[in-house]
Amino acid sequence: MVTLMETVRAMVSAGGCAWHEAQTHESLTPYLVEESSELIDAIERDLPASEVKLELGDVLYQVLFHAAIAERDGEGYDLDEVARALNEKLIARHPHVFGDRGYLSLEELEAEWERLKEDAAGEARGTRHALEGIPSGMPALARAAKVVERLKRAKLIDPSEMEGIHRDPLAAVIGPDERRLAEVGVGDAILAIVTRANAAGVDPDRALRLAVDRMAARAAHS
Repeated sequence: MVTLMETVRAMVSAGGCAWHEAQTHESLTPYLVEESSELIDAIERDLPASEVKLELGDVLYQVLFHAAIAERDGEGYDLDEVARALNEKLIARHPHVFGDRGYLSLEELEAEWERLKEDAAGEARGTRHALEGIPSGMPALARAAKVVERLKRAKLIDPSEMEGIHRDPLAAVIGPDERRLAEVGVGDAILAIVTRANAAGVDPDRALRLAVDRMAARAAHS
């Protein structure tokens, strides 16, 4: 890792690579999204481990690139600081591994997760809103899924009982032993909605963002 960081540092430094030298955190954002998407694609396509390894390396490169820029521009941190802060965060958020909480099952962790984050941040129990920390810049569909999952975990909504879901023909195929069939059905339904939006001259991404904002606003006042 040290040798790799030295390579990246040499490229971003003055007299190294002109393209690397010109980059900023902002200019690199599209590449971070692209490389992350390529890694996800490799995993979902079940490509050989050697291919996944290369895609992981490209994502790691983005992390090192940002750290080298911060070091070069005197932003007050470098890769060691990033790693140190991450290590402290991981330990603080996992008292069931590094502290005295004892082993927690997956189900217990899901119920405890927000409280564990409150403890790690030194916040009073119950002060952290269920939707806190969800980036507004996430892709609309990913953000929608995150908001729904957080609200479900906080018991602020029950997706299975939301208005209209029982009239949804997809409800009949969604079950614990039919996940693959459900995935196909949901994908087709989303594609059909996007097609209808196109016909109506509606931006489906914006429509979903606004719908998620309305759901988040209702949750904030519940």
